[in-house]
Amino acid sequence: MNKLLFFIHTKPLVFIGISSLFLFFLLYLIQYIYISLNLKEICKIIFNDEKHFRLPLEPFNCFFISVLPIVFWRETLHLKYGTSFKKMYGKEFYYPIRKNQLKKLLENFPLFFYVQYVIYLSGIFFLIFGGLAYIIDKNF
Repeated sequence: MNKLLFFIHTKPLVFIGISSLFLFFLLYLIQYIYISLNLKEICKIIFNDEKHFRLPLEPFNCFFISVLPIVFWRETLHLKYGTSFKKMYGKEFYYPIRKNQLKKLLENFPLFFYVQYVIYLSGIFFLIFGGLAYIIDKNF
């Protein structure tokens, strides 16, 4: 316990960075379990087919489903402001999602969105604090 407190006191940026990385991986595991438990309902809303993906989820399929909250922001920009990502980037990156599908996902699975945003936030914290700790260690 004393070693941990000493580490936190002497290298707080490293501690925050490592804690953020740990939280990142822990939440990805929690998200995988959450997606697995709700896979049929999520597939029914998005693909109109409960059997589109099956358990156990392959890593890419789990990642594909886990980026749906990002798709939420893309589709919100598209529906609200008419932003065309195909025009901006020359191709579509995600499956198109209709407004009613987004509403169903948000109503039925709000935790899915919250967990994904905390995952990205902890990843950003890891990069910021880990990068700062590295820069300070090498230059000062």
